[in-house]
Amino acid sequence: MNPSIDRLYLFLLLIPLITIHEFAHAMVATLMGDRTPRDEGRLTFNPLVHMDLFGTLIIPAINIFLLPGGFGFFAWGRPVPTNPSLLKNPRLQGILIALAGPLANIITAFFILLIAKVVIPQDHKLSELFATFVLASIFLAVFHLLPVMPFDGWTIIKNIFRIPDQWEHQMGIFWFIAILIFLNLPPVYHFLEFSAYHLFMLLNLLSGSPLHR
Repeated sequence: MNPSIDRLYLFLLLIPLITIHEFAHAMVATLMGDRTPRDEGRLTFNPLVHMDLFGTLIIPAINIFLLPGGFGFFAWGRPVPTNPSLLKNPRLQGILIALAGPLANIITAFFILLIAKVVIPQDHKLSELFATFVLASIFLAVFHLLPVMPFDGWTIIKNIFRIPDQWEHQMGIFWFIAILIFLNLPPVYHFLEFSAYHLFMLLNLLSGSPLHR
């Protein structure tokens, strides 16, 4: 496959994957009694309301098109607004809402593998496109489970250990820059790559898909 086309394909497929991720947060929050995502127009598959200028467009574009070997899977959407006071059990339900996005990406990956099993012959030229889609969805899930603010893993840790919200407000732009540096450290990169690849292999085995990576 042409490397330029491959990079463009990766960049474009991040948009529906992020949309699915953020919609899942909004749907679970709504099902649990928090009407805030619905009132804010986030209970939709319209990608325009979920896209973040930096997280969905600029950062992935830099990683994919400008940095040699850059990983475009470092991407995120606009956080879904929630109101914990509307939840019966804010701590537990907050964890479930945070888990919804990564879980939706993993389910999406598994669903694509099942489709591939039905429609793609062994070693067909489309298998690489499908495999990239699946791996991107899995990597996005693993990435968002990192216990680093402001990702879903941080929300889970914050609810488990009752970390006060003031911490987030005090970090500011310096914390954001620190995150970008942290994510590009070789040990972090290799951990994400290792985790995503083995989850890919597990889902591939469970689905019986012909895809390989």
